[in-house]
Amino acid sequence: MQYLNSNFVKAIEKNGNYQAAILKIQKEVDAFAKDFNDDPKKTSEWGHSYFCDYDGGRLIFDITKPHTHKCSVCGKEFSNELYDGVWVYFYRNQAILTIWKAAGVYAYTKNKKYLDIIKSIMGFYAENYTKFVIHNKERGRFDSYETMKWGCGRILPQGLNESIITIRMIQALELVKDDLDQAFLDFVYEHLFKEIYHLLKPQVNAIHNIRCWNNCAIGLIGLFFQDKEMIEFAFEGPFNIRKQIQEGVTSDGFWYEGSIHYNFFTLEGITPLLLFSEIYNYDFGKEEKEIIKKMFINAYHYAFDNQYFPNPNDGWPSINLKTYSYIYHMAAKVFGEDSEIGNLLKNIENSSLPRTTLPLSKPYYIDNEIAYERLLLNTDFDLNHYTRVEHETKNFPKSNFAILRAGGMNAFVKYGLNGPSHAHPDLINLEIMYKNHRISRDLSNPGYVARLCSEWHKTSLAHNTVIRNGENVLSRDPGVTLEYDSTHILCEADNTYPGVNYVRDVKITPNILEDTFIVHAEEEAVFDYVFHLESEIHLENDYVSEPAELGFSSNGYQHVLETHRIITKSKAITFTAKVDELNIRIVLCLNNKELFILKTMDNPVNITRTTFLLREKGKEVKYNLRLEMEE
Repeated sequence: MQYLNSNFVKAIEKNGNYQAAILKIQKEVDAFAKDFNDDPKKTSEWGHSYFCDYDGGRLIFDITKPHTHKCSVCGKEFSNELYDGVWVYFYRNQAILTIWKAAGVYAYTKNKKYLDIIKSIMGFYAENYTKFVIHNKERGRFDSYETMKWGCGRILPQGLNESIITIRMIQALELVKDDLDQAFLDFVYEHLFKEIYHLLKPQVNAIHNIRCWNNCAIGLIGLFFQDKEMIEFAFEGPFNIRKQIQEGVTSDGFWYEGSIHYNFFTLEGITPLLLFSEIYNYDFGKEEKEIIKKMFINAYHYAFDNQYFPNPNDGWPSINLKTYSYIYHMAAKVFGEDSEIGNLLKNIENSSLPRTTLPLSKPYYIDNEIAYERLLLNTDFDLNHYTRVEHETKNFPKSNFAILRAGGMNAFVKYGLNGPSHAHPDLINLEIMYKNHRISRDLSNPGYVARLCSEWHKTSLAHNTVIRNGENVLSRDPGVTLEYDSTHILCEADNTYPGVNYVRDVKITPNILEDTFIVHAEEEAVFDYVFHLESEIHLENDYVSEPAELGFSSNGYQHVLETHRIITKSKAITFTAKVDELNIRIVLCLNNKELFILKTMDNPVNITRTTFLLREKGKEVKYNLRLEMEE
C-alpha cells in the first residue's frame, strides 16, 4: 500500500470538483507562503482560550490582524497578550497545514516551487526548533525536558498540539519523499523530529486520548525514518498504542472518556499510525486493528437517524457524522473501498444535510465539501455506488450510553461515566431527536477557558437531569442497565450524590416519548427535574404564571435568565409547542410538585432555550414527562 492514491492525477483530471479543489488549495498555499513570517521568540497560547468571556463565542482568527480578536457572536473586539499568543497558535497551525497542502499540490503538478515551500517552512521550524521555549497551556515556561511539567510543546502550547502538527508534517513528507534530497531529510530528522521525540516521550504516562496522539506522532516519525527506538516506544513502551487501545476502548467500541468528539479525536490520532503501519508493513496488531474497525462501525450507530450526534460530556455542540468523514476516509484507505467501513463512509458522504464544523483542531475541507484526506487517499472512490445502512438501536452498557429508535423518534440516554476525564455532571441525561427536528440536546461546551463553560455549560442545571439542593451531580461512576429493548431502557445510577440513587425509564413509539425519573434518597432534600426545549421550539403562552425565584445562586442557577412559577391546582398540565410544521404536546405530572418555566442560555449563549423545572422536596420522588409529536 502507498499513501497517495495510485490514480491520484488521473482521477483529479476526470473530476471537475477535484480540479477546482486542487486549484483552490494551490492558491491558498501561494498566498500563505508568500508572506510566511514566524519567530521563535513568539510564544503560542492555548486554543481553548480563544473564546469570548461574555458569551462563549469563538473569536475570529484573522491572519492579517495579530493584535485584534473579534467575537463571532457578539462582535466585541479584544486586544491582549493572551489572545495574541493564541493568534500565534492558529498561525503556526496554518503554517503546518500549508506544508501538507503544498505536498498535495506538488504531487499533482510536480512544480518544484511547492517542494521549495515545504523545505522553506519545515526547514525554518527544524533550524529553530530548540529556540522555541518549552511551554504549556497553563503558561509555564521551562528550561529543559527534565524540568518541564507534563503537557508541554515548543512550537505550540501542548504536547498534544505538537503531536498533531508532527503527524501532518510526516504525512506531507510521505507525499514527496521520493523528490526530497537526503540531506534535507537528514536535517529535519536530526534537528526537528528527534527533538520532538525527546519532548513527547516523557509525556506518555497514562491511558488517555492525548497519550494516543503522542504515541502516534512518535510512531509515524519512527516508521518514516525507520528509527527502531521510536517504533519500539510507540508499539511496546510502558503506555504504548496497543495498550492504549486495549485498555482505553470499552468492549462497546467506544473511547472510555465518554465524549463522542473525543472518541473521534482519539481515532484521528490513531488512524494515521494504522495507515502508516500498512504502508511500511509493520504489524499494528490484529486485535487492535479489529478494535479500531469496531469503533468506526459502532460510531455510525450511536448517531441519530439524521446523522447528527448526541453531545454527552466535553466536546462541541451539533456535530454530525459528516463532521468526521475525513477520519472515515483514512480508515477506508486501510480497510478498502468495498469494506464495511468503506460502505459506511459512502452513506455518510451522501447525507443531504450539511457538514457541521469544529471550532478547534479543525480538519481541512475544501469549501466544507471535500475532505483533504479524500482527495489524497481515495481520489478514485465511487461514492455514488453503495448499500444504504440504516442506523440501529443500540445499548452500550460499558460506555453508559443507549440510543432508542422507533419511526421518527430517537432518544439517547447517558446513564454513567467511566471516570472524571472530560465528564459532565449530568447523570442520568436524555437527548431527543424527532426526524430532522432536535427536540432537546446536550449543549456540550465552548472552549474550556471561557467563563461560562464551567459556570453554565458544565453544570447539572444545563442538562436534562435531576439536581439535589442546587448542587452539581457528584458521581463519575458507571451506571447499569436494568431493562432494555429497541424502544425502552430502564437504567440506574447509584450514589449520584451520597445516599441518592437515580432510576430513569425511557420509552418511545414512532411519535411519543415517555420519561419517568425516580429518585431514592436517604435524607430529605429539594430535587429539581430539568428538561430543556431547543431554542427553535416555541412554547404556546396559554398558561397562568407569576415571576418567581428558585432560591439557589450558584452551579448555574445564577445564570437563569427568567423564572416563572406556573399557577395551577391540577395534577397534570399540558403544553403545546411548535417548530416548523411539527406540533409537540408536552404533558407533565405535578402531584405536589412546583412547576417553573425558565429561560436559559444555549450554546452560544446569545440564544435562549425554554426550560421546564419540576421541584419536589422529599426522599422518594417520581417525575413523569410525556412528549407527543404531530406533523
